[in-house]
Amino acid sequence: MPELHIDIDAREQNSYNFGRPEVIPHHNGNISLTRHIFDGVPCRGWLKEIVLEDFKLTVADLTISEKYRVHFSYARPTMEMFFVLQGSFDMYFECQPSCIHFTHRSHNLLYTPGTKGYFDTASTNLRFICIQPESRFLQKFLPGSIIADHFRKKVNRDQPCCLADGNSPITPDMDILLNDIFSCPVPSSLQKTFLYARMLDLLVLQTRQYSVPETAAAKEFSPADREKINRARSYLSLNFGKKITLPELAKKIGTNEFLLKNGFRTLFGTTVFGFIHDLRMSRARQLLLEHNYTISQVSDITGYKNPQHFSTAFKKKFGVVPSRVKRMKTE
Repeated sequence: MPELHIDIDAREQNSYNFGRPEVIPHHNGNISLTRHIFDGVPCRGWLKEIVLEDFKLTVADLTISEKYRVHFSYARPTMEMFFVLQGSFDMYFECQPSCIHFTHRSHNLLYTPGTKGYFDTASTNLRFICIQPESRFLQKFLPGSIIADHFRKKVNRDQPCCLADGNSPITPDMDILLNDIFSCPVPSSLQKTFLYARMLDLLVLQTRQYSVPETAAAKEFSPADREKINRARSYLSLNFGKKITLPELAKKIGTNEFLLKNGFRTLFGTTVFGFIHDLRMSRARQLLLEHNYTISQVSDITGYKNPQHFSTAFKKKFGVVPSRVKRMKTE
C-alpha cells in the first residue's frame, strides 16, 4: 500500500493521495465546501472542509481498520483549535522531538510553522473537529491572560507551540457547540454567521479553561488521585446513558465515594451527577438535530425512563422543549 499523505493548507482545501473529493455547491458565495469520501483500506468514512474568509473548518468521522501512519505537510504557518470527540492519535512534527498525544474527548490550541510530520492512529474510530483561524484573526480575539500572552510570544517568534503543555478535557459546554458544528442546523444563508459564533464561543471556553488558576484545594490532590478522578470522568463520558451509582463508580476507579465526590467538584467545578446531566442533555440535543428519533427514543438513549421528565430537564437546560429542536431541522 502506498504511503498515505495529506497536504494541509489552512486557506484552501487539503490535498489527499487517498479517498475522493466531492465539491458541494453552496448557496452562500462566501463559503467553499468540500467533502472527502474514504471507502478503502485502511480508512472509511468522511471528512468535510469548509473555508471561510477568516478560518477553515474540518469535521471528520472516520473508521480506521488498523493502526496506521499518515504523513502530512503544512503549506504555511497554521493555528489549529483541535477537538478530538472520539478516538486517539499521536501527532509528530519534524521540527520538535516530542509528540502531541490527543486522547478521547480532549482539546488544545496549536501553532505550527510550515513543516512536515505524521499522525499515528491508535484507535479504530476517529471523530474530530479542527478549526484553523488566520493568525491575525485569532490574535485579535484571543483573550488576554498570562498563558495566552506566552502563547502569542512563541507564535511571534515562529516557534511550534500549544496553548498549554497538556491537552484538556472537552467540557459539556464545548460539547454543545461542537455538536452544533457537526449538525449545523440552520439554513445555508445563516451558516456563515452560525459558524463564526460557534468558533468564537469555543475560543472563549478554551482559553477560559486554561486560564483559570488552580485552587489551593486542587493542589492537595496527589497525581495518583488526579488520575483516578480523570478516569472517572472518561468513564462517564462514554457511559452517561447507563444507570450509574457513586459506590459502583468509586469501586471501578479504585477509590472511595468521598474522594470521588470531593475530587470531581474540586477539579472540575461540578458534581458527578451534574456532569452526567450535562452530557445527557448535550447528547440529546445532538440526536434530535441529526437523527429522526422520537422524543421517547431520545429519552431512553440518554438514560431517562420517563419522557416527560426528560422534556422538563431539556427545557430547563436549553430554554426550549425537545419537539421545538426537532422542528428546527426542517425550518
